[in-house]
Amino acid sequence: MKKFLITFSIVAIVIGAHVVLLRHFIFPVKKQPAAEETKPVEQLPPPVPVPPAAPAFKPYNYKGAIIGNLPAVPDSKSATAGILVDLGTRQVLWAKNPRKSVAIASMTKMLTELIIFEELEKRKDVNLQTQIQVTTTAYKIGGSQIYLDPKESFPLEDLLKAVMISSANDAAYLVAEYFGNGDVNAFVERMNERAKELKLPGAKFFNPHGLPGDTAAEDNSCSVEGCSILAEHLLEIPKAAEFAKTKATNIRENTAKPFTLFTHNHLLGSVTGVNGMKTGYIKRSGFCITVTCDRGGRKMAACVTGFPDRRGRDAFVAKLLEWGYKQKRVEAPKVDEPIQPGGEDKNLDDLLNQVVPK
Repeated sequence: MKKFLITFSIVAIVIGAHVVLLRHFIFPVKKQPAAEETKPVEQLPPPVPVPPAAPAFKPYNYKGAIIGNLPAVPDSKSATAGILVDLGTRQVLWAKNPRKSVAIASMTKMLTELIIFEELEKRKDVNLQTQIQVTTTAYKIGGSQIYLDPKESFPLEDLLKAVMISSANDAAYLVAEYFGNGDVNAFVERMNERAKELKLPGAKFFNPHGLPGDTAAEDNSCSVEGCSILAEHLLEIPKAAEFAKTKATNIRENTAKPFTLFTHNHLLGSVTGVNGMKTGYIKRSGFCITVTCDRGGRKMAACVTGFPDRRGRDAFVAKLLEWGYKQKRVEAPKVDEPIQPGGEDKNLDDLLNQVVPK
């Protein structure tokens, strides 16, 4: 029996050795990579949101425009500068000093609003419901205002309504301060950069609200052409367009001191088709306004500065729009045709750049 057990053990060992050898050659074990050969999965940074491109508006076409005072509307003599343009065809119907740099007062706020709405498109950390705490610096801003209190905070949407509808200087300062990360000057730098990007003739900004500087050289300035371009961009933003055509609305609702915002644009509701945009006044700008209008899908923009009173300004713009809509519509040039003046109007550029007296 002992001899049998020894023989059986030897046979078992031999068979086991053969099984191991066969497994090694027929089913080789895959080599595992060494620890240092294993590369960690690369963590890619989150994608940077790309802001939507501004509409690629063609330049305005001045060929055929009436330059200077407009005989059909004699009140044009009161304007320091003015323009009326068919936005669909890019055709300027009337222009007076359209590229001259002039004080624009609260029409400044169109650029302030535009920049903020563009920021909202590309940022995820702020939206129209973001609460913004009133600062002591914003509280001290005078002129047209909503009487901010440092104890208050507002949703951004209410502040933007106050800026566009009621031309609140304190609200304009507060939102600029917020989007400048506490530095209004940083926001103003962005205003001037954006003005260059949009190619606004004669643009120079010193503050986000349009209050006058200590001297004329420190007043916010632009051209009536530039203001029309700003209005056109704002029309492309639904919320901005909504605010621009609002006659009255409330903020501070459900509080002890609700506040009604009333528009300064008295052409809203009184002139057919008017749907915006922004008024302004300081002594050096006179009464000025940028107006947008849509009648049957034909969109126009008008801008004038320099009027001695609000009623005269509004009466002139109302007559100007009536005259404009009676003019024959000139089709826009084809894509491959030059849109800038030339040919028989070789002196038109000189006319646009010279100063036309009142």
